[in-house]
Amino acid sequence: MRRIFSKVLVFGLGIALINTLILSLVLSSLFTRYFYRNYSSLLMEALREGKNFAVKYQKQEIKQPAFERALDLIDRLEGVHFCFLSAQGEILFATAPQIDLVSSKEMLALVNQHLENREYYTTFFTDPHDPSLDIIMGATRVNGDTLLAFFPVANIQEPVHESIMLVWLAAAGSFLISIIPAYLISRHFTRPLEDMGQLALRMGRGDFSVRFPTARRQDEIGQLARTLNDMAAQIEAIDRERQEFLAYVSHELRTPLTSIRGFVQGMLDGTIPEDKQQAYLARVFSETERLRRLVDDLLMLVRLRSGQFSFNWQLTDLQRVMTAVEEIMSPLAAEKEVDLEFHLRGQLPVYADEGRLVQVFMNIVDNAVKFSPPGKKVVVEAEKTGAYLRVRVTDEGPGIPPEDLPRIFDSFYSGSTRTRSELSTGLGLAISQLIVEKHGGYISVRNRPEGGCEFTVILPVKAKGGNRGGTAGVSNG
Repeated sequence: MRRIFSKVLVFGLGIALINTLILSLVLSSLFTRYFYRNYSSLLMEALREGKNFAVKYQKQEIKQPAFERALDLIDRLEGVHFCFLSAQGEILFATAPQIDLVSSKEMLALVNQHLENREYYTTFFTDPHDPSLDIIMGATRVNGDTLLAFFPVANIQEPVHESIMLVWLAAAGSFLISIIPAYLISRHFTRPLEDMGQLALRMGRGDFSVRFPTARRQDEIGQLARTLNDMAAQIEAIDRERQEFLAYVSHELRTPLTSIRGFVQGMLDGTIPEDKQQAYLARVFSETERLRRLVDDLLMLVRLRSGQFSFNWQLTDLQRVMTAVEEIMSPLAAEKEVDLEFHLRGQLPVYADEGRLVQVFMNIVDNAVKFSPPGKKVVVEAEKTGAYLRVRVTDEGPGIPPEDLPRIFDSFYSGSTRTRSELSTGLGLAISQLIVEKHGGYISVRNRPEGGCEFTVILPVKAKGGNRGGTAGVSNG
């Protein structure tokens, strides 16, 4: 993770350095062009002013001494040197005689050539006598004579160099200052990743209670943290269910296996006489049936959750489903002295797996009957409401403790006290919920204010999901 921090920091500083270099080069170029343009404009203004005096001198409006003083004054004020040449190339007057511009006939010929098509001409060249001296020169014609105005580039380079130096110093300072925000920004984005890595290691060691605090951030890192929190919560729930599953299976298998082992051992060693062995064999068969139902329920639960369970989808009538439930559950209700009533209103068509719906309502009605005191009643009501069928199963039993309600449909959950859920297998309601959800509906439960509880199943008239294949056989939970 330290490498990520270093990479982000180097990457940020690299971008800052590149931007600083590009900006400095652009500003240096702009400053250079600015100074050269300004000095070129200054040169042209001085040349025009000098030409005005030269024209007046040739028209004899001013004397030669006045003309020469005027050019000297411009030279001292503006730093622009002048050289006035005759048509034959002779120097008539020069404010800086130490700089010989016209010793090269090629240069003078070039100036005259360019002045044939324009009034003014400017050029940049190196002094032939001093290669280290660069000169900007402007030229114009004055009635056949030539007036040259020039100044050494050294006069420009000093302010240009100072300006460029200031630009680069400012760039260096800006880059140094950018190191601090680059460091802070790098830590801002990499520190949460380091924390996530540490928490992920704790999860890898089995601590699924960890949560990532960066989930409150409103960016991609926050989204990642929220996703990891959801994953941790799901893994925690799966781990809790796994532990409950192991405890449940161990408990449910230990009792019948102990009974079977004891009965068989008693018959083998003669402890159980032959005349009673038939009765004990019947009890062994009953325990094996209990084990078979438990295994079937476990297999069905796994297949439902993995999506490998096949449903036999068809258009059926919920009244036929309830008739089958009534036929199966009525003997149990009569044995418990519980009044079982069915109130079905109108046609109740539904696209579903009829056998699986019978299993769902048998689980719910069985629960209601088992936990209803003698003399009470269980009422099953079904009606069509819009595009949905609503089925309510109410009883007059003790109800469900509030702390157990949120987990009543969890697999293997048997409640915190000896309640209605403790006497069930712990799988029937979980299987029922999965079957209803596969039909595109949902199931809920609540305690009634007047006593007892109420299960409600909502089913769409047309199923919204499920695998439409062959039927998978499974026992009722």
